[in-house]
Amino acid sequence: MSSENFSQNLKKHMQSLLIRKSNIPYHNQNNIVDIITGVLDKYTDANTNAIQVENAIKNIKEILDKTFGVGWICLIGESFSFNISAKVGI
Repeated sequence: MSSENFSQNLKKHMQSLLIRKSNIPYHNQNNIVDIITGVLDKYTDANTNAIQVENAIKNIKEILDKTFGVGWICLIGESFSFNISAKVGI
C-alpha cells in the first residue's frame, strides 16, 4: 500500500474511531482522540496527503506523556501484530 493510500485510510478510520475497551475515563478518551487527530492533521502534507509518521508518533507520545503522565506507547502502521500485557490497578 502506498504512503498516500495509507494516509487516506488512516484519516478515514480516525473519523469513525471506535474505542472497544479502555480503563481511561470517557472524557480523557475524547481528549486523546482530539490530540491524535490534531497531530495527524499537523503532520499531513496538504498536497500529497502523506503523513510524516515518525514525527507524528513522536509528537503524540510527547503530548500524551506531558498531559496524562509518562508511559504511553504510540503505534501507527499496518500489517503488524503485537501483544500487550498489563496489570489491572497499576
